[in-house]
Amino acid sequence: MSKRHRNVPGPGHYKIQGHHVEDNDAAGTSKQALDREAARLKRRAPKKAAAPKRRRAALAPKVEVVVPKPLERAHDREFAKMNERRAPRRVEAAEDGQPRYLAEAARGVIRRVARVALAPLSLARAVVDRIRDRD
Repeated sequence: MSKRHRNVPGPGHYKIQGHHVEDNDAAGTSKQALDREAARLKRRAPKKAAAPKRRRAALAPKVEVVVPKPLERAHDREFAKMNERRAPRRVEAAEDGQPRYLAEAARGVIRRVARVALAPLSLARAVVDRIRDRD
């Protein structure tokens, strides 16, 4: 991209001992623009007064609630029952001393082995059902 006034300063400026100096005509027009701006701001309408601040509604008076003594005692009993600490749950052991989760894991393995062993029978049954449906 080429520069606009490469070797000489642009119009409106000239150099004195290496420094750019503004042209008096250009400076005068910009000062007039500043004066016009100040006059325009003076003519502007004054700011409106702020709206009055809103007040909160007065709080309703507190109502004194009277609870009969029997209901109060029942509530205390239920509250105490809710907050009781229960003993931590222990892993139950079978009669032979092994934990229950081992027996459950063994049952799961046996179930999967049986499913794999009986897969050919279930496949044959599906084929027979398919043949019967087509007849």
